[in-house]
This record gives sequence, C-alpha cells and structure tokens, in this order.
Amino acid sequence: MGVLGLTPFLLKTCPHVIKKLPERLTSLQGKTVVIDGTLITQRLHFAPMPHHHRHVLGWHRILTEFKECDVRAICVFDGQERSAAKAREVERRKEIHRMDSARRSIEIARLNRLQLLMHLLPHYRSLQATDRQRITEDLGKMVDSRLPSSHAVQDSYHSGSTVPRRNTGSAAQAWQTPSLHSPHQPDPHFYEYGGFTGEDLEDVLEASNGHLFDVAHHHEASGIYEADRDGSALDASQYTRSSNLLDDPGAASPIVFWGDAGQDAGRHWSSISEEPYLQPENIQLALSALYSEFRKGLDQITSIPLPFDVPVTSDFVPDPTEAGIEYAMSKSQLQMTMDEGRIWQSLMTSFLPAETEEALGSLASKSSAISYSYHRRTNLPSTETYDECKEIIHSMGVPCIAATGPFEAEALASSLVIHGHADFVASEDTDVLVYDAPLIRNIANRDCPLIVVSALDVHNALELDRSRFIDFILLLGTDFSQRIKNIGPQRALKFIKEYGSIEAIVEHEAKYPPRIPVAAYLAQVEVARTVFKTLPPIPPPELLQPSETDPAAVSYIIQKYRLQRVLHEHWDHESALAGNYFHDNPSVT
Repeated sequence: MGVLGLTPFLLKTCPHVIKKLPERLTSLQGKTVVIDGTLITQRLHFAPMPHHHRHVLGWHRILTEFKECDVRAICVFDGQERSAAKAREVERRKEIHRMDSARRSIEIARLNRLQLLMHLLPHYRSLQATDRQRITEDLGKMVDSRLPSSHAVQDSYHSGSTVPRRNTGSAAQAWQTPSLHSPHQPDPHFYEYGGFTGEDLEDVLEASNGHLFDVAHHHEASGIYEADRDGSALDASQYTRSSNLLDDPGAASPIVFWGDAGQDAGRHWSSISEEPYLQPENIQLALSALYSEFRKGLDQITSIPLPFDVPVTSDFVPDPTEAGIEYAMSKSQLQMTMDEGRIWQSLMTSFLPAETEEALGSLASKSSAISYSYHRRTNLPSTETYDECKEIIHSMGVPCIAATGPFEAEALASSLVIHGHADFVASEDTDVLVYDAPLIRNIANRDCPLIVVSALDVHNALELDRSRFIDFILLLGTDFSQRIKNIGPQRALKFIKEYGSIEAIVEHEAKYPPRIPVAAYLAQVEVARTVFKTLPPIPPPELLQPSETDPAAVSYIIQKYRLQRVLHEHWDHESALAGNYFHDNPSVT
C-alpha cells in the first residue's frame, strides 16, 4: 500500500525533493538498481493487455532497457513468511477480495440477464400485436412499479463509521421463484466497506464514451478465468501487497464484452434465444424467469435490515459467518439495479419504445465494464505467475533473490542500498523512503522521466530527524498502522514538530482520539516503528552477482509462452505502473 498520501503532500509542501530524470536509465549508467520484483510483477499482471503471459513480456522489456543503458539490476521478491505486524492489513485485503468476488458474481449475473434480454427483444418485436399485448399484461402482473428511489439507495448504506447491517428477514426470503443464476451469497444486502468508489468507474466511462468492445480470443479468456479460479485457493501471502492495485484512475482498462459470462446460469434460455423463431409462450417464460431473478435482488434492496451495535474501525473486519453478513453491492451497482428496474417497467408497454433498447444497450455496456473491472480485481497473480517472471529474469542474467524471515521485498531492497550493494530501489512503494533508501518510480514507464526521491532530502525539507519522520509517516497511515481520524498530513506534521512523538500527541490532543483503545493503538505504533527500524540481513555476496544472458533460454521462454509475435510490437506496458496506484501522483508536471 505504501504511505497514504505522502507523495501529493510532498508535491505541495516541498516539490524540490521530487526530481525528474528525463534521460531515464541513461542518467544512471554504471549504477545498480534493486527492483521490487513482487510489486512490479503484480502491476504487469494487472496491466490492460490481453496476452495471458504479459508479465513475462513486461519483464523482458524492462530488463532489456536496463542492459541497453548499462545499468545493473537486482530483483528482490517477497519470501514465504509474513510479518505478524501486517496480519490486520492481510485480513482487511482478504475481506475486500471476498467482497469484490461477490460483487463480480452479482454483476456477471446481471450482464448475463441483460444479454439474454437483448437477444429476446427482437423476437418480442416480431410477434403479433395480440401476442405482445398478452405477454405485456402477464409481465405487468409480476412487475411492482414501486422501485427504490435515490433516497432508498442512500438509506441502504450507513453513514459515517457505522457497521454492516444484519439481515433479520425480508420479502426476499419468501420469494420462491428459482433464479437463472445464484451469486456466491444467496441474500446479499448492502453496506459500504472496501467500496467501489467514483474513481473506480473509469471502465464505465470508457464504455459510455463509445469505445468498442474488445473480445479476447477464447483460449486467452479461458486462461484468465482458469487463473482466477486458482486464485480462490491462494494463501495469505498473495494478499499482502496486492491491495489497491486497481484503484488507479490513471490506468485505463479495456472494455471487454464477456460473452461467456454466466453461461452456465443461462444455458437453457440461451438455447431458446438462438432459435430462428421463438414461440410466444417461450418468450413469455424466458422474460418471466429473467424478471424473477432481477426481482430477488430488488427485494433485498428495499428491505431494511437492522444495524449492529458495534462501530466500524479500520481494525474491524466483518466475518460473514459469525455476523450473518452477506456481501454488498456497490453504490454504482445499486444505481444500475434501479436503471434495470426502469427497463422492466418499460416492457409493460406493448409497443416497446426505442429508448428501451437504447437504455438496455447502455446498461449492458456499463455492466460489461464493471464485470471486467471486478474480474481484474479478483484475479490475483498466482505462484505460477511469479515463477514465470523469475524464469525470464534468471535467463537474462539478473540476480533474483527472495526475502527471508518476516521481511518483504522493499525492506530487503532498501537494506541492499543502505549497506552499499546498490544505489537505488525501483518500486512504487513509498515504504522505501521510511526505510531511508532513495526511491525510483516510473521504472517501467518508458515514455515518462524517472522520478527520484531521496529519504534524506525529505527529512531535511520537513525538518524532521529519522525518529520523528517515522512517527509522521505512521500518522499518515501504513500497512502496519492506522490513521487517527481528522489528522491529515499538514496537521500530522504540525503535531510532530510540536510534541515530538505520537504518545505525546495522544496525551495532549484529546480531541483526536485513535480509532481503537489508546493502549492498543500505541502498541501498534511501537510494532510499526520496529518494522521500519529493522533491516533484513544481506544475502551471501555470490547471490548478488550477475551472470551472462542465455539467449537460447530467453528464446525458449519467449516461444514457450507464444510471445514471439508480440515481442517487438509496441505495447504500452508502462501503463501497468502508471496512474494513481497509491492514491497519489508520482509524476511531476
């Protein structure tokens, strides 16, 4: 995750500490750069490129630039062990992943439903007026015109730091009509946690702006889904650093029409809709079944379950089993549910206005974009993904080592620099600065200058020694510590300069209490301090030595993963590391 909001604060307060290297790696000729392999691999994995082995291709191109500029690289990956100090963050990310998976299931069901409805409407239009009237009347008997208002949507969320609601009973429980598709959780209700923000709707905006659907080749799409299924069994190590990889307003996402989405759910009605002519009875049956599925979700929105009595803190992770919590729709999904309801209402008009089909197409485009966005979020890199990256790294003669003990890659990379084995750490993780190492960003963005930030320059600009700087960072929020409400960067800097430590701030500023009991918070702070003040041991020197590139091995890997056709094509792989990854702006304009 890095340090929350650090870069925009530096850009505003002391922009001179963020330096640009327009010549990129050419400016670093003869230097040694340690690359945070885990983070770079994750960004390449999530890059908007359809090829299944885009991570291998990305690494090949990154390391090729290093060799062309005579810059030595060392790659460092996370090890198997995880820091106990990060357990809270790991659990939070697991919960977000579970929620995103459930939201994806909800959206795939909607997309499948809308696609089937789009198939049915031409058949419906071709019917005799009397048949259309009969179907419309029968459908009207099912349709409840009392759709939720925008106020109801807002009311389905709690305000402030409240908790998810317990579903104590609703009309949805009495609805017995079988659905075409059942989401992972049978009765989802709605709360805001790890939510889908307005910034995450860029996929939808792309769809709305007229971008064409890009249909991936079947074997590639199948591979992606296979990887996604494998991801469901990932251990905690896969969740430690992959959070927020897609909360990236600057990273464009392709719009993919998921032709296979929900195919099992709708196989029966798909076979009907593909017939050259549908009997009125079949059309009526299909529309009724599709509406029944929609209505189940609608009933869950309009029911108002009771809230818990426990306040949500950033330490609170809802347990669906113990608390009876089902997964939530995002606000955008709630709005789309209302839009879909208006489409169903319009179907009660036998002449079927043209606007209905236009609205249906627009809604399907948005659903397709959101489905793909959630697919990307839930498709975490697997162990195989990392192994494939290490394979190409080794073949290109670059040392590749793994962190040991409760340390992550950025900590070991920083330790290598501080102990004189390298000059810079290449990462997007601003934790590097807290370890006191110089950070390079934009390493994979070949169209932009490199960004270099020195921890020493930051200390001097903020007029903080290292101890106070670490406390300032902990107030901003890290993977090991949480923020205190209403203490932003400016106030945090003021308090640190005035009081000298977090303990003194908590003692003297009673109007800014921690989100958890003071003793627990201060214990958390002390653990976080220890994490940032403790550097991992250096590996044996022989593991840091480069070797000669093995052209035969490189060629074999490229052919094995069928990359030869795209190897020399221009792929904007640098966009994998572009954008607002850590909710800040690493570039200087």
